[in-house]
Amino acid sequence: MKSDQTGMSRNPAGAVSRGRFFSGLGLIRDVPWSVIVIASFFSIFLLGCGEKTEKGAGAVGGESPRRLGTSESLMGEGDEVFLDARTASMIQANASTSDAGGPGMDARGRWSLMLVTVGGDNHPRQAQAIRGEIIRTFPELNSIFVRSTSKGSTIWYGRFKSATEPAAKQAREKIRALQRNGQPAFSRAFFSVLPDNSPIGDRDIRKLRMMYPGVNPLYSLQIACWGTFGGDQITWKEVRRSAEARVASLRARGFDAWYHHDQVTELSVVTVGVFDSRAYDGRSTLFSPEVEALLEDFPVHLINGEDVIIEIRPGDPSTRVPQQCRLVSVPELP
Repeated sequence: MKSDQTGMSRNPAGAVSRGRFFSGLGLIRDVPWSVIVIASFFSIFLLGCGEKTEKGAGAVGGESPRRLGTSESLMGEGDEVFLDARTASMIQANASTSDAGGPGMDARGRWSLMLVTVGGDNHPRQAQAIRGEIIRTFPELNSIFVRSTSKGSTIWYGRFKSATEPAAKQAREKIRALQRNGQPAFSRAFFSVLPDNSPIGDRDIRKLRMMYPGVNPLYSLQIACWGTFGGDQITWKEVRRSAEARVASLRARGFDAWYHHDQVTELSVVTVGVFDSRAYDGRSTLFSPEVEALLEDFPVHLINGEDVIIEIRPGDPSTRVPQQCRLVSVPELP
């Protein structure tokens, strides 16, 4: 395995077959996922199986980095990960309703209303000060809380299993009704998913943030994902098991493979390698030789173990091409 001056792995063992090591469970039989028509988009601010095409062929081909598991307001333009519209609508339609761990809220839920974002070198302390000011102005919001990452801090209200459940809608209306000096106090509040603070497994991609705390950006190459997609052909347990089996298979062949599970969307992503800013040149749109080597080993992105074919021009079968694997940014630790 090659390493750079920081000791970061840049490329897995080279003597590896380019064939598929793990066939997966197959695609959901009653949904035509073998061809994803990219026509419209629905952002869920998480890792996903779809592509964003607004940047043209480069984005369709996976030629620009993508970001895993972060919040919209802390992202740069174009860093979001999008599911295709049909997948997103299925996830929304099958979202769990709250078990009401509190007065209309669920302490286990990861959906929440993001009220304020704070940047700067001293963002954790500033966020706490802003939280105190909000509570003094609106005592009914005494349950708001702060989450911080290396990029910034955010202030949140409520926890829900789904952004569409009745308790979440009531919370949103409550926040929208609050005014300060005759103006909406939180006009830009929106639902998002809290940073994942679940236990970090030995091959969980978040472990890379612990291994390389001073490296930013930090990338890995997403090669596959599994998901329930709102159906019953594969369970969430099987999704996680399949992704972890794929990682184990890849590691047995010398690849530096990682997984990332997200219980909100019931998606599990598999990535290989770890790279710093040298992985991708935004001006030339060229990958580093190490990334190019991986793209040769993994020429097609997989969903539930099957090759993904996309239509560059929706409705035109002649424009169908394999979906290329793409760089994603390693999730920040909460």
